[in-house]
Amino acid sequence: MAQIGAVSLSVVQNVANVDISVTYSLTGSAFDIASGQPYFEVCKLIGDDTGIVPPEDNTDDAIPNGLLTPIFSIPMVFTNALPINRTRTKTIAKADLNEDVGTDEIRALVTLTPVLVSAVSRESNQVVGSF
Repeated sequence: MAQIGAVSLSVVQNVANVDISVTYSLTGSAFDIASGQPYFEVCKLIGDDTGIVPPEDNTDDAIPNGLLTPIFSIPMVFTNALPINRTRTKTIAKADLNEDVGTDEIRALVTLTPVLVSAVSRESNQVVGSF
């Protein structure tokens, strides 16, 4: 299974907007490399409400406009053991980060999802007879 290295989030205020930067690395396993296992990669912002003190509603919130990877992306394949370093950047409205009353807790969440194997089949022509 592929590995995701440490994920670092930076949020810099820019008047009524915020400049978001997320950095991380991805590394494929020996199986991923040998088999050509494809993965879908998603990097998004969440309002972190789980496991925090004081506890809030214990449900992480989606951040509007918080998707940092392209909506329609092709699966990625690891071709060697070298890490793939990523930097995702985006500017969004500062108000989009307002996910709580009072202090807001924001995290970046990176997910790699293996693309499942699909079977391919095709039927031959039909032969009719009394066999």
